[in-house]
Amino acid sequence: MASGVCSCPHRLHAAPVFRPTVRPAQLSVRAGSTPSQKQSSKARGDRAVSHAAATEAPPAPKQTRKEELPSYVNTSDKYAVIEAGGVQHLVEENRLYTCNRLKAEPGSRIRFPRVLALKNDGKFEVGRPYLDNVRVEAQIIEDYKAPKVIVFKMRAKKHYRRKNGHRQPMSKFLITKILHD
Repeated sequence: MASGVCSCPHRLHAAPVFRPTVRPAQLSVRAGSTPSQKQSSKARGDRAVSHAAATEAPPAPKQTRKEELPSYVNTSDKYAVIEAGGVQHLVEENRLYTCNRLKAEPGSRIRFPRVLALKNDGKFEVGRPYLDNVRVEAQIIEDYKAPKVIVFKMRAKKHYRRKNGHRQPMSKFLITKILHD
């Protein structure tokens, strides 16, 4: 253990490696110094960096959109809030959504009767509790099972252990139309 590393094969107990940082002041060439007065980079312990590299400007960041909006901000002008599979969804036309299994065959068209709110052309309407004059139509794309969730039950000191898995049945659907009468 002279090198600061344990002898186990996974090497999780390795000592941190010291790496000295190089500041721009250390990179500049001093006035009046000659090559004979300079030490080699190995003797100083610094990384070898040329003077030209220190004076270059850092590269400009990539230009992306002017405003980066968070994923929860809705930029669409037309959307609805529906209730499907026991969960409320904020839906837009031509987008895919998932919910708990719906009682419809894949490929069939369905209509969601429970529309809670609608934004259309800058006007926002809220139902009490639902909007009667709004229809949201969708097409079932597929039925599938969600990833497995492990349910482990245990009672301490009682020799009781139960391990079960559960895969929730889910439906994926595409919103085709949001119609306002």
